[in-house]
Amino acid sequence: MPSLKSIKKRIGSVKNTQKITKAMKMVAAAKLRRAQQSALVSRKYTEAITGLSHRLIASQTIDARNPLTVPRTKVVRREYLVLTSDRGLCGGFNSNLLRRLGDQLAECKGAGIESACRLIGKKGRDYFKSKNWPMSESVTHIYDTLDRNVSEELAKVAIHRFESGKADEVWLVYNLFKSALVQEMTFQKILPLTSSLIKKGKGEAIDYIFEPSATEVLDAALRETVVSQIHQAFLESIASELAARMTAMENATNNASDMIGYLTLQYNRARQASITKDLMDIVNGAEALR
Repeated sequence: MPSLKSIKKRIGSVKNTQKITKAMKMVAAAKLRRAQQSALVSRKYTEAITGLSHRLIASQTIDARNPLTVPRTKVVRREYLVLTSDRGLCGGFNSNLLRRLGDQLAECKGAGIESACRLIGKKGRDYFKSKNWPMSESVTHIYDTLDRNVSEELAKVAIHRFESGKADEVWLVYNLFKSALVQEMTFQKILPLTSSLIKKGKGEAIDYIFEPSATEVLDAALRETVVSQIHQAFLESIASELAARMTAMENATNNASDMIGYLTLQYNRARQASITKDLMDIVNGAEALR
């Protein structure tokens, strides 16, 4: 049986860890409220600009054959923009998403599709390095200075690669925020836009008067749609990370309480055994003196 000193030391260590996990849970909960609000507000704009693109594509007065809406006859190169976190201690937030991505990459390889991954976040980069998987780009610590300009730059690169033929499809990979307890792994195709926008735009045809021109308005709307979808994915991912961390730290705090209870029981048993042994020694000594 461990000594009283070692058990007491372990109890102190677990209590210190519990203080840290409890503090991290409280910080994550406070940040989550702001992140959740940002994601929900941004959804309205993303839905609005996407809806505008729907109606423009469905319009009878516009030529919808914009380069961003034209699918390839055969998909040979697929690009993934993968959003992971820079920090850990958030449960399966990163690992589950990256394992699912690994399955997707294996399916692409089996279908003869060349895949390229642009990784956002330190955890994604480290995972790819540990698996020795190739990555076309890796960006870390982007969340510290995240604003819409970052999403615009990423969208420009994605659109350029699609228009130049370096990518036949561009997909977003991230965790969609559902609630504090539920985050959904999401694989969203953002280029070409045809498959989603044309389908949703059916039956919504409206005759517009365009200024400066129908082609320019459609092109601007489609490009803004790509930017908005990327920026929305960032906000969803941030909220999901904080929710996952809050849950993970709550579980860790509860586990620490259970561990402290177990160790306290062990300590009391060891102390009782020590006292019993001392009493037996005293009794045996008294018997020997008779």
